[in-house]
Amino acid sequence: MSKLSVNSLFDIQVFVLLYESLNATTVSQTLGVPSSKVSRSLKSLRHSLNAQLFIRRQQGFEACDLANDIYPKMKRIVELAKHCETIEAGADTLRTRKLVIACPPTLSLNLLSHLQIRAREEQDSFLFHLKPCSSNIAELIKQQHVDIAVTYSAYNTEQLTSSLIATSSDYVLVARQGHPLLAHQFPLVLDDLFDYPYISFSGNELNDVIDPLECYALDIGRKLKLVVKVCFLADLMLQLEQSDGIALLSHMDAVNFLCQRGNIQALKLEKALCESINQRSGRYHYYLTQTRKNRTSPSWISKEIHRYIQANIASESEG
Repeated sequence: MSKLSVNSLFDIQVFVLLYESLNATTVSQTLGVPSSKVSRSLKSLRHSLNAQLFIRRQQGFEACDLANDIYPKMKRIVELAKHCETIEAGADTLRTRKLVIACPPTLSLNLLSHLQIRAREEQDSFLFHLKPCSSNIAELIKQQHVDIAVTYSAYNTEQLTSSLIATSSDYVLVARQGHPLLAHQFPLVLDDLFDYPYISFSGNELNDVIDPLECYALDIGRKLKLVVKVCFLADLMLQLEQSDGIALLSHMDAVNFLCQRGNIQALKLEKALCESINQRSGRYHYYLTQTRKNRTSPSWISKEIHRYIQANIASESEG
């Protein structure tokens, strides 16, 4: 590894581009250099690391395990080098840093504005990029395409760490205004929910998660009238407004969004009903997930995300 001192930033840039494209011609054209120079750079880097980085295939290259391991750090080196080019000597203007945060849509409605307000209070300049979580969120964090994520699962591995933000076991029933369940003269019971079309809403990164009410129906042998599954609030709003469908939510900002912008009403379920629904599926858990090393964001960002998510979860005290 000591031989890396003979390698240049150009060699690292060649490695990053080839890893991303797996095509030497593309690398050559991107950098505007002959293919022979690309080959020499790869050979030099391979010699320094004393290990193979790519396997040549008929249609291009295939990355080896070592290449997969070092790519995030090599990519970071190139990004830092490019950033250094933009810094003016002696400039006293506040530097703007980009921070990519992945978060379920139902939990991120007002998160951006909270972070922006706190950044001004801290006199920090950030370009926040909020995006939804996906099933490959762990890989995105490892490859530094995402800095911080709010996830439903804990990812405690050699590279990643997750800290519990909050748990949620309560539900709010949402339906169109004037829905029979919302005009119910007697206390609502779970059997009442099975009389109406059910819209399953999930905005998390888990593809195989089963809706809690679906689990409850299986346990008691009832047939749930599941008509559609959606993951965006706009789709949920339209489905509710145009039918007698109902849905269960756990996030207060999402409930308020639907009620303020759509022809939607909400009713918080009694604690006993929520406990029955959760008998099999259990509570929802929310985690803050990021890499164990190279945390470049200030601690106030994690604390602000924790505070916002905790305030957004439906709890027994919510009205």
